[in-house]
Amino acid sequence: MDKFLKFLKTEAIGGHIIRVSLACLLLFGGFTKMKLIGEMDFNIFWAVFVAAIETIAAIGLLIHYKNPIYGMIGGVLALISIFLRLLFSLTWVKDNVLHSDSFWSALNTFLGIYNNGLFHITLLLGAGVYCLGNSYKNYIRDRITQPWPH
Repeated sequence: MDKFLKFLKTEAIGGHIIRVSLACLLLFGGFTKMKLIGEMDFNIFWAVFVAAIETIAAIGLLIHYKNPIYGMIGGVLALISIFLRLLFSLTWVKDNVLHSDSFWSALNTFLGIYNNGLFHITLLLGAGVYCLGNSYKNYIRDRITQPWPH
């Protein structure tokens, strides 16, 4: 039984590391977009919008421990920001590498050349899904263990 409890503690520590790491990556990405707006080819509104989503997502993931609803909101926003990163990456490949109008050819090139970037996006998606599911699990557990309303 002690070995089983040791594995549960290891899983909990790993979950904390995943949550804090994803929040740090989102904060770094958000602040980097805010800092490098002058060097980006994208519209300033979209750069600020994505930076705001990533920053709010990171804050939500970090304050999950106070209220799991904030963690769920942060998880959803993290998944949205990761999909936006993928879209911006495909747009960059389409415009700067291929000089074409086809997202399909950009996706084929992205999958063929940028496997490392695709690997990181897959890891980010997995971490986002994990954090969202963990926050949802904690929310349900809190709702079940609360006293019945009078």
